[in-house]
Amino acid sequence: MEKDYCKMFNILDEYLKDKVQDIDLTILEAVSARNNGKSFSFEEHLKGFIYAQLSALVSWKKIKDNQTKFDELFCNFDRSKLKEQSADFLIEEIKKLKCYSPYTTKNQMHALRANIETFEKIEQKFGSLEKFVTHTTPVNIIKLLADSKSTYKLKYSGVALVCEYLRNVGIDVIKPDVHIKRILGAERLSIVKGKSDYAVIAECKELSDEIGINQVKMDYLLWNYCSKGYGEVCTAKPKCEKCVIREYCNKR
Repeated sequence: MEKDYCKMFNILDEYLKDKVQDIDLTILEAVSARNNGKSFSFEEHLKGFIYAQLSALVSWKKIKDNQTKFDELFCNFDRSKLKEQSADFLIEEIKKLKCYSPYTTKNQMHALRANIETFEKIEQKFGSLEKFVTHTTPVNIIKLLADSKSTYKLKYSGVALVCEYLRNVGIDVIKPDVHIKRILGAERLSIVKGKSDYAVIAECKELSDEIGINQVKMDYLLWNYCSKGYGEVCTAKPKCEKCVIREYCNKR
């Protein structure tokens, strides 16, 4: 590649260390733990999935600030207890924590029992969720969980949400959310040419392999640079005058 994107990510890394307080390392730690041999339990998979759902259209900072309360609300992710938990009760408690999305939360909570049962069906077929998420490539796992015709489709879970779940259990894959698509797209860094979620994932995997920075680290740097409550530089209305990587950007 003509541009030194490895240097660009290093610039972002240094900027975030200096400028952003209370940055969240959860996903980086999960991938590191898996690389060091950690095997994630059913409860940890369920936790990763539920937190991925909660983060859809809700500020992650709000959710992170209430994590202890959410762990308790979701029965510390005990599947038996959680399957018996009232969806309406969960919805009301999420509202109290001001982490409710009118577009997603209600449907997610009413589908929670069915999604737990899908996880159990996967466990029965593959032996464990761990064996399932590692038996083929991340893209194939995403398709099995997100595509509407799949036997293992998780309700109200698209590609980006499934990516978030997989990252929460240490799978190295980028999440093609609005921040990542915008900053990597043609109008800004122009790293990603395709517009579909799977095209973004494929091109980021290619870049990761080329520059030697794993996908979750790339995602972590870009997302924190963009997101509200963290860097807030390359937002929908970018603060180009503050940007430390504008030499790489078409918008400069």
